[in-house]
Amino acid sequence: MHYEDEAEERVYHRLNADTIAGYLEETGSFASFFDRYEERPSQLDLIRAITHCFNDSAIGVFEAGTGVGKSLAYLLPAFEWALANKVRIVISTGTINLQHQLIDKDVPDALKILGVCGEQSEQPQAVLIKGRQNYLCLRRLMQTIQEPDLFSHEAEELAAIQKWVQTCQDGARSSLPFMPAAGLWSKICSESDNCLGQRCPFYTDCFVMKLRKKAEKAALLIVNHHLLFADLASRKEGAGYDSTAVLPPFNAIIFDEAHTIEEAASGFFSRTFSRYDLTRCITTLSRTKKGKAAGCIEKITAVSTKAELMPAIIAALAKTQTAYSVLEARALSFCGNVSSLGFTQVPASKTAALLAACKDFYAELNILNVKLAVLITNAEPDEGSPYEEAVREGSLALHRLQDISETLENFFRWKELPEYVFWIEKYQSPAGEVPYFNQTPVDMSGLLRQAVFIPFDTVIALSATLKIGTSFSYWLGRVGLHPFSDKPVRTGTFESPFPYDKNVLLNIPTDAPAPDDEQFQQFVNTAVTKLIEMTGGKTLVLFTSYESLKQTCAYARTQLPDMELLQQGEDDRSRLLQTFKEHIESSLFATASFWAGIDVPGEALSHVILVKLPFAVPSAPLFRARADAIEKRGGSSFMQLSVPEAVVQFRQGFGRLMRSQTDRGIVTLLDKRALVKQYGRIFIDSIPKTKQCFASLEEIVYTVENFLY
Repeated sequence: MHYEDEAEERVYHRLNADTIAGYLEETGSFASFFDRYEERPSQLDLIRAITHCFNDSAIGVFEAGTGVGKSLAYLLPAFEWALANKVRIVISTGTINLQHQLIDKDVPDALKILGVCGEQSEQPQAVLIKGRQNYLCLRRLMQTIQEPDLFSHEAEELAAIQKWVQTCQDGARSSLPFMPAAGLWSKICSESDNCLGQRCPFYTDCFVMKLRKKAEKAALLIVNHHLLFADLASRKEGAGYDSTAVLPPFNAIIFDEAHTIEEAASGFFSRTFSRYDLTRCITTLSRTKKGKAAGCIEKITAVSTKAELMPAIIAALAKTQTAYSVLEARALSFCGNVSSLGFTQVPASKTAALLAACKDFYAELNILNVKLAVLITNAEPDEGSPYEEAVREGSLALHRLQDISETLENFFRWKELPEYVFWIEKYQSPAGEVPYFNQTPVDMSGLLRQAVFIPFDTVIALSATLKIGTSFSYWLGRVGLHPFSDKPVRTGTFESPFPYDKNVLLNIPTDAPAPDDEQFQQFVNTAVTKLIEMTGGKTLVLFTSYESLKQTCAYARTQLPDMELLQQGEDDRSRLLQTFKEHIESSLFATASFWAGIDVPGEALSHVILVKLPFAVPSAPLFRARADAIEKRGGSSFMQLSVPEAVVQFRQGFGRLMRSQTDRGIVTLLDKRALVKQYGRIFIDSIPKTKQCFASLEEIVYTVENFLY
């Protein structure tokens, strides 16, 4: 099948929305595969809405509650549209896990439906695509195997990978029967700027090239938001929309979990660097392993007519590292006892000290870059020799060092770039605190409008959490769709069919201290412990602070020594979640990423405790910059930013409970601001109607017992 690769005015073949919706009606042929098939009216309505968007080249922004069946609701019209009009459509998800769910379950279901009910004679293809670094590079694998003096654990894992590669189909890391060490995988994975293309001796067997060929024939490309925005950033920066960038060309996008696209896009229109970026480049150039030189600089020098620069380059490498150590110390001092700090949040004198160290590092880095460029440019290796590979590796390291230099230059000019926030963020590593230098757009709306919503014929955005109250205005504004006149923008709400009003109890203790009260933490400790004991585990406890999480979990373990209490940070995230699912009487204490994307249907998750309303930290640099921008326009940053963001996160946390039609359980919010503050009603009104108990903790424990048993 040939898919259209050229941008041109064309007339599309319109689809019949009622026909496609009819595939999933009780009277449709697909229903015959099930003993007791029940159509979902909200799903049928969503199919019609999406189909109309394709027909009219419109933007669709749709909130679909849990259980609507949104995956099939967009897959069926997407397949039909791609086949009828010979175009390619990208489906972008928030996580790789959802990608796998689509390709393993939902796509086969959709194809089954189309095979039974559809009118198309062709069998469309859908291809799952991950970032290149998720795939093995055969050339780099062979190079690493031949590397002298491998550490024993590396040699063992390499032997296992070499055996695996003989039978594997896709070369994806997720297909390995074990998780390779991160350091080893970084040596053997595919990288775009490390790719030889058709010059590679393994080109014919290359997993990435095979995937690219499949993608060029596919009707649907299933990716995650990060990969899509890597593609869109490349197109915006010059690759264009009619040729292959990271992905083959496409003319429509469906965003699943669309509430996260602003955050995902920020990463690809931002700049960042840390010691790890610098160290990676320097160790590529010059390092020792078991007492022997293992970098590429010696080999480059051996074939360069400017070999006399070698001593100066080695000296420049050392000076660059020394200058960065000073910069790193200044950055940590700049942050002090906070985890992140922006340039606009401190006096100019404090920023000046950091920027002075920045300039010193910049000067040493540029000296290194100039000398490296001369050495590499004048290298003349024989084709196919180890020296040619060394020159290529050196060129790649130089390119990355030049990128760091360009980012540094922007830091000097930060006052001239008010559309960006410049900030330092520090992370804890085994070797101590590590600062990251960040440049991030304050407002993503213009970039999203230009990169996403204008270039493509149809864009569909779906999520269970796009509205604040009854309005889409907040999300539309954040992504550049309010106002928007280039094409029609349609919104719609498709209610969950789950019986929240009968199967869910919402608790808020009226005797809880205010979150800023010094007694609040002790109340949380007591309440969480009592409630877990009452429910017999089966509880997900969601915090907004890791410190609070640790305190509560430690207290609960002293009071409930015989219960299995899992704590985020004590094990791998996926293993924690798997244990929680399998051990029905366990409880999981979590924060951050566990507020969204957790799917635990059935009795294993019967109770969700939300410790606080999830307001963002007001001092976080990016949040502060966006709040300041609102205040300068005369708005209220609290009502226009803090509350909407917290409502979306709150709805995500609430949504962890009901994952199937038969689920039944409790949500307890320990933050009584939802009852006593004027804005609190917005949170309660944002979730489905449930049974409610707003009373003392003692009464709530009694109500929970009656509800469950």
